[in-house]
Amino acid sequence: MATPTSASQIWRFGVFEVDASRLELRRSGTPIKLRGQSFLILVHLLEHAGKIVTRDELRQVLWPSDTFVDFDHSMNAAIMKLREALGDSTDTPLYIETVPKRGYRFIAPVTEVEEPRIQFAQAGCTSAPPVEERTSTPPPITGSPKTYPESHRRFGGLAVAVGLSILVGAGSFTYFERTRSLHLARNNFQIVPVTTAPGVHLGPSLSPDGRDVAYSWDQGRRSRLDVYVLRVGSDTPLRRTHLGGIIGFPAWSPDGQVIAFSRCEGKSGSVYLVPALSGTERKLTDIGCQFNYPSPLAWSADGGQLLMIDRCSSGGPFGLVLFSFEDGSKNCLTDSGPSGFETRYDFAISPDRRTVAFIPSTDSKTCEIYTIPIEGGAPKPVFKDQHFCRAMMWTPDGHSIVFRSRRTTLESLWRVSVKSGKLEREDLYPEIGSFSTDGRRFVYSESTMREPPSIWRADLSEVGGPVLNNRKLITSQYDELDAQPSPNGERVVWMSTRTGPNEVWRSDSTGENPLQLTHLNGYAGTPRWSPDGRWIVFDDTRPEGIQISVVDSEGRNLHTITAGAYPNVVPSWSRDGKSIYFASNRTGNMEVWRHSLESGQESRITSHGGFDPLESVDGRTVYFTKFDEAGIWSAPSDGGTETLVVPGKPQVMYWGHWAVTRNGLYVLNAEAEPKACIDYFDFAKQSTRTVLALEKRPSYNQPSLSATLDGKTIYYAQQDFQSAIKMIESPQ
Repeated sequence: MATPTSASQIWRFGVFEVDASRLELRRSGTPIKLRGQSFLILVHLLEHAGKIVTRDELRQVLWPSDTFVDFDHSMNAAIMKLREALGDSTDTPLYIETVPKRGYRFIAPVTEVEEPRIQFAQAGCTSAPPVEERTSTPPPITGSPKTYPESHRRFGGLAVAVGLSILVGAGSFTYFERTRSLHLARNNFQIVPVTTAPGVHLGPSLSPDGRDVAYSWDQGRRSRLDVYVLRVGSDTPLRRTHLGGIIGFPAWSPDGQVIAFSRCEGKSGSVYLVPALSGTERKLTDIGCQFNYPSPLAWSADGGQLLMIDRCSSGGPFGLVLFSFEDGSKNCLTDSGPSGFETRYDFAISPDRRTVAFIPSTDSKTCEIYTIPIEGGAPKPVFKDQHFCRAMMWTPDGHSIVFRSRRTTLESLWRVSVKSGKLEREDLYPEIGSFSTDGRRFVYSESTMREPPSIWRADLSEVGGPVLNNRKLITSQYDELDAQPSPNGERVVWMSTRTGPNEVWRSDSTGENPLQLTHLNGYAGTPRWSPDGRWIVFDDTRPEGIQISVVDSEGRNLHTITAGAYPNVVPSWSRDGKSIYFASNRTGNMEVWRHSLESGQESRITSHGGFDPLESVDGRTVYFTKFDEAGIWSAPSDGGTETLVVPGKPQVMYWGHWAVTRNGLYVLNAEAEPKACIDYFDFAKQSTRTVLALEKRPSYNQPSLSATLDGKTIYYAQQDFQSAIKMIESPQ
C-alpha cells in the first residue's frame, strides 16, 4: 500500500487537522481513528483540494497494479469510513463531494501548514523556524463549509439542549476565520474577538447601537454564570448580576438602557431587569422553568412588552407569553396543548420586532417552524421536515430564519425563507447569535476548546477512599456517558453517541470488547443491569412518548414494558429482579413508580416529587433524587414516609450523579471549590467525607456516577470546554 506523499505536511479544515507525518486525523486536537485506505484517500484529496480526483487515480495511489483487490468494494468502504469520521453526508456533503461517474472532490477551504524539518547536529539541535501557513481556497462550488455544533444530547428521554447551550458550555465547533471562509473573505467581513478571558462565555447580545455586548460568563468557574457587559474593543467587563442560581441569556431593551434576563432555581424562576451600566437587579415577574432552564427573552418594538416562555395558566402547559409592563398582565400567544408532558420551546423575534418565529417542541425527532404576529393571531407554518431542529435567529433583512438541524450526521446551520419555505445551507453566519440594529455587527459564542465527556474509573482501597488508581476508561471523539457496572463488576454498560444517536453499549470492566446493544436511531440511555446480570433496562424515545425498555446483555430480545403519552424515564431494577422503578409525570408531577414484571401493575412510590430511583442493597428502601431540587431522599420500597437523607447535593442539573452501595452513598458536589468533588455518605456514621476531586467539569443531566456494590470502584464522567465571544463586522 502507498504512503502519504507529503510526509511533513499538515492540513487544517474546519475543526479537523491532518498530520501526514504521524498518520493522524485530529478533531479539535483529539485524535480520531482513521487508518489504511481511508486516511490515504483523505491525504490525496487534500493535496488536490477543489479538483476532481478520479476513482482510477485513487486506485493507483492505494493499490499497486500487481495487487489483487476487490477495488469497488474496498473503495466504497474506505470512502464511507472517511465520511463517518468527518461527520459528512453523501447527499449534502460538507467536505467530500461525489462527482457522478468521475470521482470525488474536496470542497471545503483548506489551510496548509509546512512543518519545518528540525536539523540535528552532534552538539544538539537548532531552533526551528516559525511555522508558515498558506491558505488553499478551492474554486467556488456548491457545498461550502458550515458550522458543526456538538450533537444534541437528551437525558433520560427528557429534552435538554446540548452542551450547556443554555447553561455552561456550547460545544459548538465553527471555522469562520477569515482565511477559511469564502463568503466572508470575498465580502471583506472582519472577525473580531470580543472576549479573551478563560471560561465559558454564552448568549451574547449586542446593544441596539452595536457598541456593547451583554453575555453570560462563568469567570472560569464551573458552577455559576452571571451577566456581564463589555464595550467592544475593551478588555474589562462590567458585572451586572450577583444572584446565583441558573442565569439565562441577557436581552437589551430597544433604547439600550436596560437588560432583561431570566433566572431559575429548579422548576420555579423569575425575570429580572438590571440597568446596563449601574444599579441593582429588580425582579419583574415570576415564571415557570422548562426542565430547570431559564427562558429566552425578547422585547417588543416600543419596549412596553417582553416576550418569554411561561405557563399559560397555573399548572398548565408552557407557551409563548407576552408580559405587559403597563399592568403586569400576561397574554399567551401559543401553548403546547394537552400533550401529557411539557415540551421545550425555542423562539426568535424578527428584526422589526413584529413577528415571532418558534419551534413548538425540540423534543420531537421532526422539525416544525411557525411564525405568529407579536400582537397575536393564528400561527403560520413556515417549514417542516423529518430532521430534529433547535435554536433559531432571523437574518437582518427579516426574509429568512436560520436554525440548527440534524440533516447531516453533525448538527449544522440551515436557512429557510419565511415566504417560500425554500431551504438552503447557511454559508455566512457560523452560529446562532445577535445582530446590531443596523445589521452591520453580529456576535456569537464559539467553542475554543472542547473535550467530549469520557468515562473514568477510580479504584479505592476501601469504601469511601482513599483512591488507589484513577484513569480514563472509555473515550472517543463523541459523548461517552452513563456507565453502570454489572452486579459482579466484570462488565459495564453505558450510553454513547459514537454511531450518531444515543445508543446503549456494553464492554468489559476494563473498557475492552465494546458491543453496541441498541440500534434505535433515536435516544436510548440511562442503562441499568438486572441483579442476575442478564438484562439491561433503559429509557428510549418513541413517537407515542418516552418509554422504558429492556434488552438482554447480548443486544437481543429488546421489548418495551411501559406505555402512555408521557415520559417514563430513568429506570432501575429492584434487588429481587421482579420489579423496575422509574420516574413519570403521569399525575402532573415527576414521581417515582414501580412496575411489576409479573403482573404489569404499576404503583406510585412518592407523592412529593421523585426522580432517578435506586433501591437499597437489602431491598427495603428506595433512594431517589428530585429533578428540580437538590438532595437525596429515601422512602420504603412499597411506599411510605419520604425522608431527606443527604441535603443540598447532588445539585439541580446533576440529579444522576450519585450511587448506592452496601454501606453508603457516593454523591457529587458540583459546587465544591475549587473543583467539583465526589463525596461518600456513610450510613452508619451519618457523616460525609470527600473521596475524589474532579479535574474537569462533571457532565450534567445524565446519571454519570455509579459504583460497584462493595463501594471500591467508582465510574464517573467528566468533560472540558471553553468558549469565547466573537464578532463579525461588515465593511464600512
